[in-house]
Amino acid sequence: MTSEVLILNRRAAVIAADSAITSSRGASQPRYSKSATKIFDLTEHGSVGTAFFGNALLDLVPWELAIKQFRRQLGKTVLPKTSDYLTALVQFLSANEALFPQTLLDRFTQQQFDSALLKIVQLARDEQASIFDVALPIGDRQMLWRTVAQKYRQQLNDSGVMPSLSAVHMDAAIADADWTERCRQQLVAVSDLEAIDPAELAELAHRLRYCRIDMLLASAGVIVVGYGESEVFPAYRQIEMYGHVGNELAYVDVREFQVSHTDHAMIQPLAQTSMIDMFTDGFGSSLQSIIERASRRSLEAVISDLDANGIQVPAGLSDSIIQSRHDAFMLEWRKENWAKNFTPLVTVIATLDVQEMAHLAETLLVLESLKERVTSPSEEVGGPIDVAAITKSEGLVWIKRKHYFDSAINLRYSARLRQEYVP
Repeated sequence: MTSEVLILNRRAAVIAADSAITSSRGASQPRYSKSATKIFDLTEHGSVGTAFFGNALLDLVPWELAIKQFRRQLGKTVLPKTSDYLTALVQFLSANEALFPQTLLDRFTQQQFDSALLKIVQLARDEQASIFDVALPIGDRQMLWRTVAQKYRQQLNDSGVMPSLSAVHMDAAIADADWTERCRQQLVAVSDLEAIDPAELAELAHRLRYCRIDMLLASAGVIVVGYGESEVFPAYRQIEMYGHVGNELAYVDVREFQVSHTDHAMIQPLAQTSMIDMFTDGFGSSLQSIIERASRRSLEAVISDLDANGIQVPAGLSDSIIQSRHDAFMLEWRKENWAKNFTPLVTVIATLDVQEMAHLAETLLVLESLKERVTSPSEEVGGPIDVAAITKSEGLVWIKRKHYFDSAINLRYSARLRQEYVP
């Protein structure tokens, strides 16, 4: 886990990140480290930075390595907009044989397919356990399977193929009989799975990979922030990256923001954000959940009180009334809270200089780290805090930065840097 915060106004963009990272040596043995670097200079000219959170690896490749390889390949190239750099990064990663050999991608495809088979079977078992009851006639169980399979097929079709993936590739995988045979071999090994049609299960597995890869893979949040060549004010774009599905990268756009003459500032907490949310919004996710549950219970109690006093509201109508009034209440209090907390905060952020923005970003992460330290034994947020600022004139500069070595005793490294940055 991690915590990061991004602050933008017309003067600069500032991003801060903690150093905590969690790796697993098995379900019961997580390992916590406080030395991860999550902020990087994305370009040699320094006008764009990037940060990641969540999964520290992209298909077994550390993000740090992938980003530095991209920076080397990009060289002195400049692009019009900040979002163009993220597009270029995705294109670089999706077609990189050196980082992701075809044999590795083929192995990932097999692993995803097998995981998807298991996921569909688990969903079917939860939906209709009778499919797996060997005491029932096989014909009845097959009919139940077809019903469940059609339901999940419709749900996946409604979700649609992820925008970053191709339906043509999904259809080609579904049409490949080798996948059906791989599925058949796995089904015959388990007696209570005989009612499941292997062709249908293989089809659903591929649809799950292309439509809902989030059910199979962990994701990494990726931020690109700074100035494109044509941008006067800073901008950022964020995606959620899941990794390769076949030879394509599965990701979804999350949000983007461009500082302008009218939209003058923004503060965006990332990953673990409970204390930062309290500062920016005036409430955290736990309070929102409490209010949501209490609101619904109160509205249901009103219907019950009416019924107890002889005023009966038809069940369908009462459900509709409760839902509509609940939605209206949640929207109204969030809107009013936003006006009283977030809007004034953004107005203040618009006036801050770079040092004040950096101090605010660091302080928010200190608060998040403190809360994690006193409320959780895992301490999934913490360690040294890195802070970088990006301006139109100076590019990316470090306000605070840890390093794993002492530059004073690495003179050859310092000499290489001087050679690389000679104009």
